[in-house]
Amino acid sequence: MRGIVWDGQKLIVTDALEVRAPGEGEVKVKVLRSGLCHSDINMMHMPGGKAPVVLGHEAAGVVEEVGPGVTEWQVGDAVMVGTQTPCGTCRECQRGTPANCDVNWGFVSDWPFTWEGKPVANFANVSSFAGEIVAKASQLYATGDLPPEQAALIGCAVSTGYCAARVLGEVGEGDRVAVIGVGGIGVNAIQGAKLAGASVLAVDMNPAKEDVARSFGADAFLVAQRGEDGAALAARMRKAFEPIDIAVECCGAPSAVEASVLAVKRGGRIVLIGMTSAGATATLPLDTVLSGREIVSTMNGGARPERDYPELIELAQDGKLEIAGQVTQVWPLAEVEDAIAALESGKVTRAVLDHTV
Repeated sequence: MRGIVWDGQKLIVTDALEVRAPGEGEVKVKVLRSGLCHSDINMMHMPGGKAPVVLGHEAAGVVEEVGPGVTEWQVGDAVMVGTQTPCGTCRECQRGTPANCDVNWGFVSDWPFTWEGKPVANFANVSSFAGEIVAKASQLYATGDLPPEQAALIGCAVSTGYCAARVLGEVGEGDRVAVIGVGGIGVNAIQGAKLAGASVLAVDMNPAKEDVARSFGADAFLVAQRGEDGAALAARMRKAFEPIDIAVECCGAPSAVEASVLAVKRGGRIVLIGMTSAGATATLPLDTVLSGREIVSTMNGGARPERDYPELIELAQDGKLEIAGQVTQVWPLAEVEDAIAALESGKVTRAVLDHTV
């Protein structure tokens, strides 16, 4: 099958990628669309990262084969694929925090891929840059008639941003929320906050993101200045939108983290969801934190897949959650380098790869 392999130096589009048959409790999915995320790009440059590896973790497609013991899925079902594979029985799973599963946190150890006869690592339990993938049946969610380029984004961008606001941020009616970083995660944090009845300030270094932010519901927009420290940005945020009850930080820059902590009011909450570079640090004034501010963070925005993914799919199908507008462009698989360049330049909200052309 066709897919993309990161060999440790470059991305290779190849027709020599193979995936094994699904085992007990597993399903083979034919991938139609794959979202492209900064997390995929970060893995290409992370010290000590696995290679060769099939990247990608936002997938939508159709069920192609079911393994032994799978009764809930049939060949031809339209599905999206989540990254979480919680065990369901450990302490964290039992208390409703599957993203912190003590047993199956991180990557599955049984890699399903081979490339030119050699094993290839799996990424985020999905590896959506492959034309066919094998995933646990519990990772799949029915998408009905939702277009695959929209359904694919629910597995990361949509669920992470939305749940960062609603689950981790606990945004409610009348709250005033700042969202820093208007990318694929940020626009969904904005939408999640607005659907909860909040007012939203969007912050980004790119002035062109104002139209994007407002189209997804932001009430105000502030341009972050290049080189601006966290204290200065926080002061401008408070002046533009005080009081700020909740800050959702979606870009991962240390200065943005510092600004998030300093901008919220006493008793406020800071949600850190942006991907940082390896070894990045931020300086936080402890008197500010200890005077009543709470900092929270976890993978996938704290989503509980069995509860939140079906809700997000339904909201999208009902037109209450805008996903189509997040898909700036769809690229053929062979043009993945162009898609990455567009994403890194900030020209797209979300880039999508098409496996059918």
